[in-house]
Amino acid sequence: MARSIPISIPRPPDALVAAVVRLAPVVLLLAALAALVAAEFSTLREIKAVTVVPEGGTTSGGSHHGYALLVIAVAAAVMAFGALRGDSRPAALAVVALGLAALLIVLVIDLPSLDDTGLIGRTYDLAEARPSTGFWLELAGAIALVAGGLLLLRSRVVLARDRSKERERRRQAITES
Repeated sequence: MARSIPISIPRPPDALVAAVVRLAPVVLLLAALAALVAAEFSTLREIKAVTVVPEGGTTSGGSHHGYALLVIAVAAAVMAFGALRGDSRPAALAVVALGLAALLIVLVIDLPSLDDTGLIGRTYDLAEARPSTGFWLELAGAIALVAGGLLLLRSRVVLARDRSKERERRRQAITES
């Protein structure tokens, strides 16, 4: 008979868990902001005629929607800073709203035009349009911005709840003494 050896997995210290929970929204938001900015200068859509991309066959994200995601990224960075530095729940909520606005631009403005070949399609019978790196960057960035904003909002709400409980404990201690 085989003997089983008990294996115990060490639990990480509470300080490490707290640091990961505190830094997760920051890392996610930084990645989201970087993706949104990079997407504005990347190729959103590429139109190929057989195997060649003719002149005018690429569209950048910024030129397609007027660099709106760049404006959203800058505003989200300011709001995220306010939420992190000042523990502001409205600023965290603004980050979520800006993420939803970015997602709306990606899904309503960019997505429907990804297969539009335009003049190149009328000129070349076998022209085909497909999404490129910029589309996937802006989609990932918008989703990450919403998720990071929600994590940030959640952490601000928990922080406010903890502060409220602490104030209540202090009031109880004062009234009991």
